[in-house]
Amino acid sequence: MSAANPLSVVGLMLTLSSLLGSFFYLQLSAWVRDILALKSKSDLNKFAGTNDEKKAMRECAVEVDKLLNWPTYLVNSVVIVFVLIMIATALNMLERAAADPLYGPVRFAFLLFLGVFVVLSSVLFYHGRTQGNAVKKEVERLRAEKKLDLS
Repeated sequence: MSAANPLSVVGLMLTLSSLLGSFFYLQLSAWVRDILALKSKSDLNKFAGTNDEKKAMRECAVEVDKLLNWPTYLVNSVVIVFVLIMIATALNMLERAAADPLYGPVRFAFLLFLGVFVVLSSVLFYHGRTQGNAVKKEVERLRAEKKLDLS
């Protein structure tokens, strides 16, 4: 890499960001899928009238605590921030290669990836959190009504 053309390092950073972002999408999507399955289970058993429904809601209580915890939020936040920093650094480096004919397409790829990453990460993170909190609220309601004993 020469001082006048940092595109080789910028390409490496785009690849790294894309790979990490893709793996993160898979992890985040699986997390949201698990929460949505838990929400369905909670909705089906929310009356907790029979022993089977109470058992299912106890399982929901355990599962929601497993899915909604600080390490999950911390890891998701760190990965999002890391990818954003990598993209910002690469865009900054890319500005030094503005005269290169590949400048426009590479910059477009970075900005497109950045937009998709931010939108998908935000939507999945928000949706998973709100659905998980709805399950948690339902479990707490059943505890308050003394329909669910977790001891």
